Amino acid sequence: MNATTSIATPAGTTGAAALSALKFITCGSVDDGKSTLIGRLLVDTKAVLQDHLAGVQRQGETDLALLTDGLSAEREQGITIDVAYRYFNTEDRKFIIGDAPGHEQYTRNMVTAASSADAAVVLVDATKLDWKNAALELLPQTRRHSLLCHLLRVPSIVFAINKLDAVEDPCLAFAHISAALNTFAAAAEIPVKAIVPISALKGWNVVEAGHTDTPDWCNYTGPTLLQILEQLPSTPAEVDQPFAFPVQWVEKFSASSDTSQGRRVFWGRVATGQVA
Repeated sequence: MNATTSIATPAGTTGAAALSALKFITCGSVDDGKSTLIGRLLVDTKAVLQDHLAGVQRQGETDLALLTDGLSAEREQGITIDVAYRYFNTEDRKFIIGDAPGHEQYTRNMVTAASSADAAVVLVDATKLDWKNAALELLPQTRRHSLLCHLLRVPSIVFAINKLDAVEDPCLAFAHISAALNTFAAAAEIPVKAIVPISALKGWNVVEAGHTDTPDWCNYTGPTLLQILEQLPSTPAEVDQPFAFPVQWVEKFSASSDTSQGRRVFWGRVATGQVA
């Protein structure tokens, strides 16, 4: 089963090399493998120095999630969670990843990341679902993050079904979960660029294709996740449109040294137009 849609090269380009940097986020439910996926992308694209990579090894194995340990530590301490950005590039394109937290109480931070993203990779953990059931239910946070990305007009949404290496019948799991995602997306009128099976832990179908022993792993013969990302369009700056500045945070200064007596600073991004 090939559940991906075709990814066309945007008009006016001659291939992926002509595309601008892509800013995308990883989102989805808690513990669906977002940190591991980001670690896998960084390692397999050689964006991590060897000494840094050696520092995240445990008992001879590399713990990819530790490459984003700064954000994990913030969660454990219960402090304010900011979206963490990582950078990597291939021969064809540069990428900026926004690591959006999966906890429901940090949804506001996920919205902040999605509001400026060109694309969203929504991770789905196959092991958390009743994948043997053709009428399975998706997790609430999977649906919530997908809907928020759509409401925020994120141009490209990709579903990555993760941890298929940990189920006994990955082909059946991929088929049933893909069908559930397509049904949900159609009902919510969410345009989906692709649905791709992956194992972020093993590296299957993330940067390199499939499984070494099974080229058509999960009966999937489409592009890898990275190949899909390399072909997604970036959002052009709309400098000719009226100025629009969505406010994402308001900070009030009330210290005794503040001569403006309680001035407010508005944080956000320029959505259209430009600052003179």
